Amino acid sequence: MTKKTADDINFTRSLKRLEEIVQKLEEPDLDLEEGLKLLEEGVKLHKLCKNKLTEASTKISAILKDESSEVEEI
Repeated sequence: MTKKTADDINFTRSLKRLEEIVQKLEEPDLDLEEGLKLLEEGVKLHKLCKNKLTEASTKISAILKDESSEVEEI
């Protein structure tokens, strides 16, 4: 089993919070000011999650590229 890093936990918590925000924003009786605060927080969390996913994608591509070049050498 792999050990979770602080980045993994941060991503997981951020994604969970983002899901909570979406649920709250979908409530019909949400106050405008509260909705704006939630939207602002959600946008920040979205950017954080997107950046983490981009980093992970880059790492995966590098790993797969390394793996394929090792196979070609054999």
